[in-house]
Order: sequence, then C-alpha cells, then structure tokens
Amino acid sequence: MKNWQSIVVMAALIALAVPALAQTEAAIGVYFDLDATQSTATSFGGFDVEHTAYVMATNSEQMVAGGAFKIVMDPRIIMLSSVYPPGINYGNPLVSGVEVAMTDAVVAYYGVPALLATLTLSTLDNLMDNAEIQIVSHSEYAAPTISNHLGALTEVAGDSAFLTIPVENEAQTWGSMKALYAD
Repeated sequence: MKNWQSIVVMAALIALAVPALAQTEAAIGVYFDLDATQSTATSFGGFDVEHTAYVMATNSEQMVAGGAFKIVMDPRIIMLSSVYPPGINYGNPLVSGVEVAMTDAVVAYYGVPALLATLTLSTLDNLMDNAEIQIVSHSEYAAPTISNHLGALTEVAGDSAFLTIPVENEAQTWGSMKALYAD
C-alpha cells in the first residue's frame, strides 16, 4: 500500500514541477549584448556614435544552422551595416528579409543563444524614447524561422528591442543655477 501512495505523491510532485521547468517560446530577437539578456538600451547619440545590436535565436533548444527574418525599425534609426556568421546570406534584412545559412551550426541548448547577425546602427542626432527594432517574418515565410543542422525549419516568435537616446544633461549644483540668474 505504501508503494502505491509513494507513486501518487511522486506523480503529484512531477505535475507541479513541469510548469516550473517549462521553457519560454523560441524566438528571434534583437539584443544589445551577446548573452541575449538586454533587449532595451539607453545610450547617448550623436553623428559619430554607433550602436551595436545582435540578432539572436533564443530558447531554440537545437543546433541552429541558420534563420530567415526581416527587421523593422523606427525610421529614426539607420542601419549602417549587418554582419553575418560565416556561411551564406541572401537578401536585405530591411526590405524583404534575409536568409542566413551558417557554415557551422551553433549548439543552442540550455538557454544558449545563437548569433544570426551583428548590426551596426546610428541614430545620427535624433532623440528617442523606446524606438522599436522588431523582428518579423521574411517575405517568403509565414513567421521568423530558424533551421537546424539537418535543414529542418522551425517557425519561431519575433521579438522586439527598444533603444532610447535621451537628452544629454550635465550635473549642476543649485548655486551654479542661481548664478545664471544673478543680477
């Protein structure tokens, strides 16, 4: 009888633990770090300031050998360049989308992200608050797509990133402020 009760208790514990271990949805997103943890960035702008962003496949739990996606950005952001891992890339990431096929597949298990592109961005002298950089489906696919090392395609979610360029200011003391309006 005790064996039966043990099985029931174990089944209940497993049923409670499974949702806690459930993975988030696989996606292609834009991040401001190579660990794919920062999808928002606040930085100062200017004509000579470049911002680096990374297009990453996250939570894929497979060997990632490529992807297909399109990037839609706030019009105040300009893409200066896009660099892809060794292999073949075809298309324009801002127009119809880009297909990336890597020479070497990336082991993307246990939450390790796979780099699909490195973007160099400029905001010129524009100020912006949460300007969106979004991953959407390539024109030839129904959704953003990743490929495994065997060529099997998987549709994934497209994530967004946000870039903020605030008004620059300098720290001033109350005395220096009063001095501006002194008689």
